[in-house]
Amino acid sequence: MATLLRITRAIDTETEALYHRQDNGHTDADPALRAIAFRLLELGFTIAEHGGMNCQAIETAVAQTYDLPGYGGEGDELTSC
Repeated sequence: MATLLRITRAIDTETEALYHRQDNGHTDADPALRAIAFRLLELGFTIAEHGGMNCQAIETAVAQTYDLPGYGGEGDELTSC
């Protein structure tokens, strides 16, 4: 599918320099990579849900990994969203 190829190329273009910085021992790329990853996950959930998939458990696990409020992360009471 051409769409997937375009998405992959865009991601590669944006992350290549960041990976290169990490490979050279710099940690300043970490926040940008985390932000890109989170946005891609968020977009993926939206697309998957529109495609009829139930991603609730995965979405909760990702939210806990990113320590988002309301998902029972460290120091956070589990709340309804």
